[in-house]
Amino acid sequence: MMRYFTPVAIALTILSGKSSGFSHLASSSRRSPASETSLSGDIARSDDTKRAPDVSVDNALTFLDEARRLRAQANELQLQLNREQEERIRRQRDKVDSLIDALLFHGMSNNATQGLTGDKAQLRSKQQLLHTEEQVANLLISKRMNYDMVNQMFDRICELSNRPQSIDSCSPLLSLLLDAACKVDCLEREDNPNKRWNHRVERDLRKKLFLLGYGIRIEDVDNKNHARSITGEKDYL
Repeated sequence: MMRYFTPVAIALTILSGKSSGFSHLASSSRRSPASETSLSGDIARSDDTKRAPDVSVDNALTFLDEARRLRAQANELQLQLNREQEERIRRQRDKVDSLIDALLFHGMSNNATQGLTGDKAQLRSKQQLLHTEEQVANLLISKRMNYDMVNQMFDRICELSNRPQSIDSCSPLLSLLLDAACKVDCLEREDNPNKRWNHRVERDLRKKLFLLGYGIRIEDVDNKNHARSITGEKDYL
């Protein structure tokens, strides 16, 4: 049996189908609050991930600038310490030079070299300027010199001589200084008003001069012996 549909019925059927499709689209377009929250959280985390490298780079640059600043300060402090050390060395050297001038030389008038020129005048000046052994010995006593001060003068004379020193060949200034020290060493302790003198100055400096003739510094030997006394090391050679 065939059914006949009127045009009105067909129209209603089409309209009902379209309305159900529209409702499906509307329901699919609507999202729950939980899904919206999850989506916004994912977007926020994505933004944080993108910003994280920028923050790390900024921190690294800050640390690098701070390291450069500290390094520059350290270099400046080191330079200042070097300058201060050089200044102390210079002052000490000037002090020793003044001692050498005061003990071994004396003033002279310009008439002493009158009529002489060149090397003769220079030789005559050196001869006239040197104190005698007796004068140097008296100055060692009156100026209350001790071994350390005389040893510094010894080292400075060796430095200024610009040549190796030995027992057989030493500077006239060294020879004068050692001879004067020997004269003071030979005094009885009761007769020597300089109580800072240990009466072994000439002996110790002669030993030092002897070793210098073989290219040996007595300070190096003493340091080695001191180290052996601490470690117990023995020399079997």
